Amino acid sequence: MSKIAGRLGLGIDHLWLFGPLAAFAIVLSILPVVPNDLWWHLKIGELIYTSGSIPQTNIFGWSLPADAPFTYGAWLGEYLLYVLYRMGELPMVIFGRTLLIFSAFVLVGYEARRRCGSWRLAGLVVTLAAAMSANNLIIRPQIWAFLPFMAFQILLGAYTDRQIRPGWLALLPLIMIFWVNVHGTYILGIILLGIFMTGEFLRAWLKQTGALSWSELKFLGAVAVVSVGAIIVNPQTVHIFGYVKKLMTDAPSQKLVIEWQSPAPDNYATIAFFVSILILMTVLAYSSQKLRPTDLILVLGFTWLAWNGMRYVIWYGMVVMPILALALKGLVGERRWLAKPPGNLLNVALVIVLYVPCVFLQPWFIENIPLPEIYREKVLVGTSEGPLLSVHTPVDAAAYLKLHPGGSLFNEMGYGSYLIWAIPEQGVFVDPRVELYPYEQWLDYKRIISGVRYNELLEIYSADRMILDVEYQAELLAILAEDPIWELEYEDPHTQIWCKVK
Repeated sequence: MSKIAGRLGLGIDHLWLFGPLAAFAIVLSILPVVPNDLWWHLKIGELIYTSGSIPQTNIFGWSLPADAPFTYGAWLGEYLLYVLYRMGELPMVIFGRTLLIFSAFVLVGYEARRRCGSWRLAGLVVTLAAAMSANNLIIRPQIWAFLPFMAFQILLGAYTDRQIRPGWLALLPLIMIFWVNVHGTYILGIILLGIFMTGEFLRAWLKQTGALSWSELKFLGAVAVVSVGAIIVNPQTVHIFGYVKKLMTDAPSQKLVIEWQSPAPDNYATIAFFVSILILMTVLAYSSQKLRPTDLILVLGFTWLAWNGMRYVIWYGMVVMPILALALKGLVGERRWLAKPPGNLLNVALVIVLYVPCVFLQPWFIENIPLPEIYREKVLVGTSEGPLLSVHTPVDAAAYLKLHPGGSLFNEMGYGSYLIWAIPEQGVFVDPRVELYPYEQWLDYKRIISGVRYNELLEIYSADRMILDVEYQAELLAILAEDPIWELEYEDPHTQIWCKVK
């Protein structure tokens, strides 16, 4: 028995990593599915699946010409989401999200352990990384990018530490071909290649201990060139660079979408981000482990990136937290409690116990679990679409509109995504394809939902019907209740539909 336990290698130190990861898996499993991004991506995936071609135009937004050009750069990510949906509808999509993100953070823990040699320190930094990622866990094509990102980081790090053979780097161009087609964050792969090339060149030039030889650097450079060249293996070819540049400079996205804004310490995720920076600065000041040029550039580059946009905080956590683990090792030194104790079957049993709740919290079973009332207030229960839908998903209202079509519908932005999926023939005023719509139209949208010149603006756009969220558009709904031009056509606890009096 002891030999079996030894082979399993599960000592008490492993629980320091498996425990936080189990808690993270539970959080992932019960996250409500917000409507904003999932549904329109799912519809594009369906179109690609059924037609065998990638759409090139607006299609769904009635406020713009149907043939207005739009680039679906994440086409493969959308296609794969729809494949999951065909396999098991919404529950399989939710499970896919949980499995992909959980697997990525397992790799974060692995990389931290590789860097510092301690499962305990790896567990500590993974806890921080997971906590700060909470704002970036919604279901969208980005979930397919987390594993490629970690694969790049681990392969490059292990090569520069001479822990793998050079041949392993041949995987990078293949990973890049997948990455560039599932999501625009492939640009982070280029950044990682550039940072490792720059840092390792400096390390060799300064003749630091353990630096790569010039021949090893040349091989790394050759792999980097081939990996960057692999980016053009996508339907947009070289124009994919322009797509990302346009998105990064798009005024509506950059100025109006909160996840593109700098983080502020006003929620648990961003507080964890700022705490991690304070910990990192303190540890680096006192640690005997001085950062190599590559690590220093990684820390500075990804901290700057996260500081400029909340959507980048998750990438910062994945990159910087393993480096923090290494610095922590230099701070605490070689301690007995960091040493690996022998494995035993009790620890195997404990790990199993930790993950049993995750099984029963999966989407096929979760509605049978007596979850707290405060949580059930955030999700719709027993809907036709599936479990865990946020209350801001207009399932019943969309069913009503399907039976009572017509009119030029002004809609809550997040609703636009679900309406594209449920009743694409109705058309939407705006939706989460933010860069599709002109900046001035988004400003008009904000004015309308705030009740500012709403009748005048709705007249300009010829909108004669509105679907609004009871919570998000409470201000406008209060005004409409006193406006004789509009009458309430439909309502449920979360959504109202108003039509113009004829």
